[in-house]
Amino acid sequence: MTKRNIKNSKLTVMWPIYLVVATVLVLLVLVNWDIFQKEQHLANGKVVRLTLAPIDPRSLMQGDYMVLNYAIAADISKLMQSNNKAGFIKVSLDNNQVASLVAVDDKPASNTSIDNNEFIKIQYRLRNNRIKFASNAFFFEEGQAERFEWAKYGEFRVNEQGELLLDALLDRDFNKL
Repeated sequence: MTKRNIKNSKLTVMWPIYLVVATVLVLLVLVNWDIFQKEQHLANGKVVRLTLAPIDPRSLMQGDYMVLNYAIAADISKLMQSNNKAGFIKVSLDNNQVASLVAVDDKPASNTSIDNNEFIKIQYRLRNNRIKFASNAFFFEEGQAERFEWAKYGEFRVNEQGELLLDALLDRDFNKL
């Protein structure tokens, strides 16, 4: 083999390694960017609390978790004008930042009126004829079910696009569990 053939064969062997390394680096950047965005959402989002409806705190297959069902979901179903699979609701907040439904609005828009507390837009999805928000389950450490049985509110952070992120579960006195 000539020097040129040896050099070409080394490049042929090495390019898959470079491709794998580049792919891993791109994936790491994307994952870290998503984490950064979620952290910013939690740090800067407006606090919105949704009242929880009755829940079941155990799952034999998945371990300890709580299915999150929201009282406001029943009100949304009554006001939905179309069969859209997703949309927005307008809510107002009381002094404890607990949301009350104002209207169902299928048009996306930014939360331009967050600062003057007129209303806040929140995204919802319709799956299997059930209204769903950002989090429909809350997983917790095994043996902690009693602690979370007292949950009465889900505390969320909402961003300008109306996306919710679950921040904490609260008891009836708004203490974090």
